[in-house]
Amino acid sequence: MPRRWVTVFNRNRDDYQVPLALVEAGLLDCHVADFYAPRPAPWWLPRRLARMAHPGLARERTRWSVSSFLMQMAGIALRLPMDRVFPLSDFLLGLTAARVARARGANLLCYGSYVPPRALMRREAKLVVFEFHPHPALTYALLERDARAFPQVRASFAAERRDRDRAGVTGAWRKADRIICASSMTRRSLVHAGCEESRIAVVPYGFTAPGGPMAERPAGTCQFLFVGQGIQRKGLHHLLLAWNALAGLDAELTLVCYRIDPGIAAMAAQAGVRVLAHQSPADLARLYGESDVFVMPSIVEGFGLVYLEALAAGCHVVGTQNTGLPDLPLDERAVSIVAVGAVDELAARLVELVARKQAGGLRPAEIAAQANNWQWADFRAGVAAELARLED
Repeated sequence: MPRRWVTVFNRNRDDYQVPLALVEAGLLDCHVADFYAPRPAPWWLPRRLARMAHPGLARERTRWSVSSFLMQMAGIALRLPMDRVFPLSDFLLGLTAARVARARGANLLCYGSYVPPRALMRREAKLVVFEFHPHPALTYALLERDARAFPQVRASFAAERRDRDRAGVTGAWRKADRIICASSMTRRSLVHAGCEESRIAVVPYGFTAPGGPMAERPAGTCQFLFVGQGIQRKGLHHLLLAWNALAGLDAELTLVCYRIDPGIAAMAAQAGVRVLAHQSPADLARLYGESDVFVMPSIVEGFGLVYLEALAAGCHVVGTQNTGLPDLPLDERAVSIVAVGAVDELAARLVELVARKQAGGLRPAEIAAQANNWQWADFRAGVAAELARLED
């Protein structure tokens, strides 16, 4: 079996941590992308393209799919719906990766959207799939049940039907010799779809350790923050229903949503709630630094990197068991995990956190320190270890 690996995904997914894992382990042949920026980036390169690089991954170790890149640029220029463009551009990217791996006699590690036909690979080559989203079959079942109970979310639920039967997403795991995912929730969804649990490894995403001392929040109002799409799967409607229990308490909720379901937006029109659109990185960092509690009670989440950002900023985090939170080494000082859709339980936890804030029990420095428990280096080592097991 070839020892070296080709990796593939679009843009700068997960800040290139998967190919970096292979660089550190001496296993990377090359990384296939739609585009990879030079360093330093020239002044004329658009910012969204200049971000597509990492100092740990040399440009010489990358190959590009020109057809995938041009298709995306054409879609943007023509203002086409990108959810229609990406399936084809992803397919083209996967074809490029298969050709490169075959020519170089390498194994292939694909994110789930880019898995090519096995017939394009060498017979002796291994294929590992990194599944970063839960399987659509379980996702749709969970959301369908929720939509029956909460008709306010019908607009965002309707959008979920598009990916339910997309074969490139639903069947990628069937081609793999091994599947790696970032959460037990994603593993559970694959088992639900028929995958043998023994073929799946869970390697949680990692923290970027906080830099410098953590400032304490001022006494007084407990500041809650939600950052994400204002859609059904993020559980924002559950949060807004639970918020009613905080009426009369010294608490405020800020929602940062670059898009929001109209039915959920109507629910947000209540006391103590403000809705913000997309924020710059600096403004978002300021919001994290001013907040006591980050809350995103997702119905289904492949992991939720936003939880890591909030924890590293010193926010106590509230989420559900259907996220990556249960897979992280965190304690009750940093995290509260509630049942999915349990509005009363969520409300009680929010009320308790207001009381904890008033009693001085929310300590940002203690919360942020737990980011050291599982860092990106641990994630990278875990990915490399899973590939090594295929050679045993």
